[in-house]
Amino acid sequence: MTDLASLASELLPGTQLFGGGAALHPITWVRVMRGQAPTFDALEPGDLVIAPASAIAGVAPGRTEIDALAAVLAAVPVSGVLLLDGAQETATAIARAGVPVALVGRADPAALERSVVGYIVARGAELERQAALLEAELRRRALDGAGVAGLLATVAGFLGRALALEGSRGDVVAIHVPAHVPGAAADAAAYQVGAGHARRRRSEGSQALLRVPMPAAHGVAGALVVLGEARPSELAVVTLPRVAGLVALELAREEAVRGAADRARRAETMPSAGPPWVVAIARQRDPGDHADEPAAREAREQLRRALRLLAPARRMSLRGDADSIEVRAILAVDSPGGADPEGRLAAAGFARLIGRTVALSRPFASPSERPAAEADARATLEAAERLVVPGNVALAARLAMYRMLGSLQHLGDGPRLAQAVLEPLLASRPDVQREHLATLAAYLERGGVGEAATALGIHRNTATYRLRRVEALTGWDLTDPDLRLAILLALRLVQDH
Repeated sequence: MTDLASLASELLPGTQLFGGGAALHPITWVRVMRGQAPTFDALEPGDLVIAPASAIAGVAPGRTEIDALAAVLAAVPVSGVLLLDGAQETATAIARAGVPVALVGRADPAALERSVVGYIVARGAELERQAALLEAELRRRALDGAGVAGLLATVAGFLGRALALEGSRGDVVAIHVPAHVPGAAADAAAYQVGAGHARRRRSEGSQALLRVPMPAAHGVAGALVVLGEARPSELAVVTLPRVAGLVALELAREEAVRGAADRARRAETMPSAGPPWVVAIARQRDPGDHADEPAAREAREQLRRALRLLAPARRMSLRGDADSIEVRAILAVDSPGGADPEGRLAAAGFARLIGRTVALSRPFASPSERPAAEADARATLEAAERLVVPGNVALAARLAMYRMLGSLQHLGDGPRLAQAVLEPLLASRPDVQREHLATLAAYLERGGVGEAATALGIHRNTATYRLRRVEALTGWDLTDPDLRLAILLALRLVQDH
């Protein structure tokens, strides 16, 4: 038979249990407490008491009366108390008398009585009924426009567990943590820390999570995952397979709406968080028979769905469609002096998800500049892809560097490209130009400021000042190894010609 602890964990997940260390009696029947005499029609050993806070206040308004009521319940003895919308102090006082108490949120006593009786009499049927109630609530919330996030929150709150939505490739799309469930936030944090090793954990069989695939037209659209090391409840096992299709359908609907909106805005609409903006471009597909197969196209659709979730619409606008050769996006970036004025941080997430090099244009401030910025980014991508190790993010401001490094095997073009790389320094007076180039060459060739100063016969502070002046004039970060290599090669090429 069922006791209060198992009832709470299976039918009322997320409820707080008081006095669980006491001996738990099997539940024989259910009684609803009234706020006036007679308080119960009958009360027998093993009964589970459903006690609304209003009824407790009516028959036991003070601490003395609550202690007396608890003593009566313990003497019967009842199997426990479901305290509806009550205070922890009341639950603690009753539990002190040896009566286990589950503190339940606001609920209809009659509906709760029906659920508990159904669970005691026909456990499986009641779990199926609860799943059907959740399905109906999800349909209502979907019609109200709650979206995937709202549906995920509803399921997580219903199950009393932190819940994650994974994409088709196992990437984390969204996580919801019920605020009223102790430990749910820690479960979510542990899952996020280990998300990168999920494939390894599954192969080792050490992951104690319930993962339910969501159906899609081709394969699966992802999965719903119950988080935490505790065993998932029977309610979760029964419910998640039934609601996974609804969540997948809402995900597909959102994707269709977003796609239609993107096509409608494609002309010149820019993310509202800008200006400034940058254009991000990456290779999405390679022309060929396999790329045109339905499964390959569906995979690209799923990838674009995941990309859209990287940033809200006010910060990113995704262009093209799954048939485009490129993935193109307009990103709103920080103004100069901000944390990410070039969009590198956003592009790094973009590159990790797509698994290819992402090229960024220079920032621009007018929608009319978008075509030129797009061409700038495309030229940068083509140059970066010719490198031996292209890297995750390529910047249009370094286009000359990429072309120079990519054409080292054709050094006939090297001097011109070297001049383009060093152009910010070559615009100064000849004496200042020679000073900057000599200091830069000494620093890069000898590996340190002190060594460069010794080689040039100047004070270390003078060398430091010159290098800072070079960075200020050019915008270079001389700790960047790729940039150091390109500048050093450009210096050698300029000196040799």
